[in-house]
Amino acid sequence: MKIIDLYQKLGQTNPLEQSRQAQETAQTQKAQEAQSQPPQGDRVDLSQTSKDLKKVQAVLENTPDVRADKVRAIKEQIETGTYQVDSKKVAQAMLTDLLKDLG
Repeated sequence: MKIIDLYQKLGQTNPLEQSRQAQETAQTQKAQEAQSQPPQGDRVDLSQTSKDLKKVQAVLENTPDVRADKVRAIKEQIETGTYQVDSKKVAQAMLTDLLKDLG
């Protein structure tokens, strides 16, 4: 008596046949899923650093280039004649910048 005949007499399915059917079912499901999903284009994953840089860029775009309050205060001081320049600080800053450029 063959093993296959034994399974049939007992009213059971051969385990090899069950495995084959399961594989066919899985392949059919994969094919159906592939057909039902729209085609996907290119995909880009951004790193956390890139995301952080985007946030910083957004903040900088919303920040004015000029501090209007500081400019207004200096203009008022110039108009009233009270604006004073510390020549030592200016010279020090110029030398510091020069050394950075050379260094």
